Amino acid sequence: LINATKLMRDWVAATSRAALAGLAVGLGVSTASLVAVGAAWAPPHAAWAFPMCDGYGNVIGIRLRNERGKFAVRGSRQGIFLAAVPAQKTLVICEGPTDTAAALDLGFFAAGRPNCCCGGLEVRTYARRHECAHAVIVSDNDKPGLDGARKVGAELRMPYAIYVPPVKDLREFCRLGGSRNMIENTLKGTVWNV
Repeated sequence: LINATKLMRDWVAATSRAALAGLAVGLGVSTASLVAVGAAWAPPHAAWAFPMCDGYGNVIGIRLRNERGKFAVRGSRQGIFLAAVPAQKTLVICEGPTDTAAALDLGFFAAGRPNCCCGGLEVRTYARRHECAHAVIVSDNDKPGLDGARKVGAELRMPYAIYVPPVKDLREFCRLGGSRNMIENTLKGTVWNV
């Protein structure tokens, strides 16, 4: 196994604010939200790195992202993407670190799954530790996305709703002017699954 905590700490320390700001512009999210999810430049991999955590917030792996795609540092364990922000009663569960950053920009308390169908047990632990009352699972508008959201929802053992943005993902929703208010209005008539 790798010492993911130390690697991330070193890379964060060496990452310039200007480089993070450039990534933020490219992704359509704020620099502050990328800082909150722990983004850093990983020179050995020529990629952006995001820490993957267990439900207690321990860094157990590192997701990498560059123009060639998304991959992980060898020796990583798959985990969830968390943000250093104050907890709220509703936890918004996204897919991946950049959609988590977009949720933060909308003012939500958010966590990211590693993919559409994993991470439910880790998120459940995280939500309980932060005394969240319910969860909103953001799903892609396709069968794998919706099936994965239902699977994760069942693992949460707390009231949850599934929100499907009218575009590809939450980042695009934000980029096109979507707001927290729009999401909350959509959820007003929602029957919460338990």
